[in-house]
Amino acid sequence: MTEQQIGVSNLYDVEVFGQVVDYIEELARKYEIPFEDALEQAEFALSHALSEKLNIDVQVYLKQNIKILGFSDSKAFKIRPKQIPKDAIAYAKEFLKYRFYCLSTQRILYDAKKLTRTVVTGTIKRIIEKNLYVKFQNPHAMTEGGRVLIGVCPLEHQTPKERGAYREGMILPFFVTSVRGIVEERVPKIIITLSRNSISFPEALLRKFLNDNGIFIELKTLRRIAGAYTVIQASERVPKDYIKKVTEILKEGVIVKY
Repeated sequence: MTEQQIGVSNLYDVEVFGQVVDYIEELARKYEIPFEDALEQAEFALSHALSEKLNIDVQVYLKQNIKILGFSDSKAFKIRPKQIPKDAIAYAKEFLKYRFYCLSTQRILYDAKKLTRTVVTGTIKRIIEKNLYVKFQNPHAMTEGGRVLIGVCPLEHQTPKERGAYREGMILPFFVTSVRGIVEERVPKIIITLSRNSISFPEALLRKFLNDNGIFIELKTLRRIAGAYTVIQASERVPKDYIKKVTEILKEGVIVKY
C-alpha cells in the first residue's frame, strides 16, 4: 500500500495505518464480510474502542483520507498513532475482532432461521447427558461459515421408544423447532433446537418428500403419538409411496386422510 493510497503524509503513520487496513482485510476474509462493509464497521468499532480507552470522543476515518480525530470542547484535533498507548491499540484490535465475530454470527443466525419448522438430516456427533448434538448442513447459507451447523435434540424432544437407542454416527432426520441467538458472557451463540417427537415432524417430512418431487399438497397434522402413529389431513390424495417412506423412516404408522 503506497503513501498516496493510504492518504497520509508521515511515513510512520503510513506504516501504522497500512497495518490497520491489512488487519481489517484479514478479518474481513476470515469472517466473510465484504471489504467496504468491513471498513465501515471498523470505523465504528475503532472509534468506540479508542473513545473508551482514551476517555475522549474519537472518530476514526478509514475511507479516502485516513485519519484519527479527537474532539474536545467542540474543537477537533488530529491524533497520531504514536500518541495512542499500546494497551489502547491492543484493546481496539480485540474489540474490532469481537465486532466482526458478532456480525458474522448475526449473518449465520439470519440464514439459520430459514430452517425453522423444516426437516434437516444430520449426523449425531456427540451424546452428552442424553442430549444429541447433531451436525447438519444449511442449504440457505450465504457464507462458508454458516453452511455446517450444530443443533441439539434434548431428551424431551426425543421419541420415547428411541431414547437410549441413539448412537454417535447415526444419520437421522430432525424437525427444527427453533433457532435463536443468545449472548453468554458477551459471546454471541446460536442455539438450534431439534426434535424427533414434534407433532409437526411427520407432516414436515412428508411435505419435504412431496415438494422435492414437485408435488404441492396442503397438509395438516390432526394427531400424533410419537413412535406409534400420526394422522394427517391432506387437501388431496397423497401417493402411497411417500406415505410409506415416512412410515419406514419414523417407524410409526402414518394415516393420511383427504
